[in-house]
Amino acid sequence: MFFHEDEQQSLEKIYNKDGADLVIIYGRRRLGKTTLVLKSLEGKDGAYLYTPRGNIEDIVTYYLSSLRNQINLQLVGKITEFREFLELLGVIAKNRKVLIILDEFQRIHEADEKAISLLQDYWDRVLKRTQIKLILVGSIVGLIEKLAIKGDAPLFGRKTLELKIRPLPFYRVHRFWNMLDFEEKITAYGIFGGTPAYIDMFNKKLSLWENVLQLIIRKDSPLNNEPDSLLSAEVRSSTTYMAILNKISEGRRGLPLGKIKVGNVNVIPYIRTLEKMDIIERLYSLGEKKRGALYVFKDEFFRFWFRFINKNYWLIEMERYNLVIDEIKKNINEYLSFTSEKILRELLILYSGKVLFGKRIPKFTKFGPFFERGVEVDALGVNKDIIVVGEIKWKNEKLGLKDISKVIEKTEYLAKKLKRKKYLTIIVSKSGFKQHYEEENILLIDLNMLQQAFGQ
Repeated sequence: MFFHEDEQQSLEKIYNKDGADLVIIYGRRRLGKTTLVLKSLEGKDGAYLYTPRGNIEDIVTYYLSSLRNQINLQLVGKITEFREFLELLGVIAKNRKVLIILDEFQRIHEADEKAISLLQDYWDRVLKRTQIKLILVGSIVGLIEKLAIKGDAPLFGRKTLELKIRPLPFYRVHRFWNMLDFEEKITAYGIFGGTPAYIDMFNKKLSLWENVLQLIIRKDSPLNNEPDSLLSAEVRSSTTYMAILNKISEGRRGLPLGKIKVGNVNVIPYIRTLEKMDIIERLYSLGEKKRGALYVFKDEFFRFWFRFINKNYWLIEMERYNLVIDEIKKNINEYLSFTSEKILRELLILYSGKVLFGKRIPKFTKFGPFFERGVEVDALGVNKDIIVVGEIKWKNEKLGLKDISKVIEKTEYLAKKLKRKKYLTIIVSKSGFKQHYEEENILLIDLNMLQQAFGQ
């Protein structure tokens, strides 16, 4: 299934323009970058060129072989230098709109540190006056920033478009699991997250838990050791990164920086890299100015793996898979409480400025979770006239008036704190409500309604 329709539309707009364009696409592995660019190449004059590891001569030789197989290329003699390859692109695209994709382009820099500066120079002198659409795709996030994203990068200021590919939100991937009921879709998202490669592995002929067993838990599963494998491919010293992630997983939701200790290591550079890779993120309470941040998992699969797989590896080694599955099922509601918080925040952002079950959701000027000593809410939206408080309860029992009243009390407290006279309380319950309860400033949403809202 193709997940990056919005990004493809952006690339189509670039292709349909006249003149030269330089596009940078980056993000960690497994997020669907290659699928995106191959989709963008369909039906167009162009070539996809994968960059192998090796010296610059090996890379150029491989590029030329790929070019000959994909476009009409008249070439006399042998080309071995990157400069000659760039000159060839200039000739090809002089009067011809052609799409050239260089995947894993950071390896050009690894083979020859002068090569990207050479590309910068040749772009300025020649290529920007051609009809070339040059897409550079990279997976080592820190290196791509150094080469193309930061202000002093060689390609900064030359790019027409920059796309960072991130894990996908629930509202964009839930439709893939059309064989599951809505509760199972949320469970699947909490386990596999928004990484297209993991979602594509899902066998629709098997149940959700059979997929979890076959894809993650078994020793021979493709995702059994995925976090370590992915980190080893992208960073040095994956052991330190794994230790930091394991430490963060020990917190109920996450941990403040001061509690993330791994021996005598300065963890800050490692944490910044994990943030760039969209594996973790800083979670701030709305209204707090960079104080009291928690470091939490942004990637649901990584959170699931460190919560249930890493801690139970001894059982997996003994092939006691049934015990691992039993523990996951026993604790899944607690685990999904944080997944469902993210989904609730997605819902309110999607409906900001729109009507949700008869209640107009205002356009927010500030939005996020709120937590302080004694008061926590999953979502708080603020504008100049009104606040919206959202809470989601992911448990196997219906909510009664006492539960609803507790959320309303928190809403009234926050309205007073933020000096707003109007408020709207939105409560989502996995198992529904004990009785119908309706007021002008209260909206109760059960699982069927939540499914309907995302279906729209």
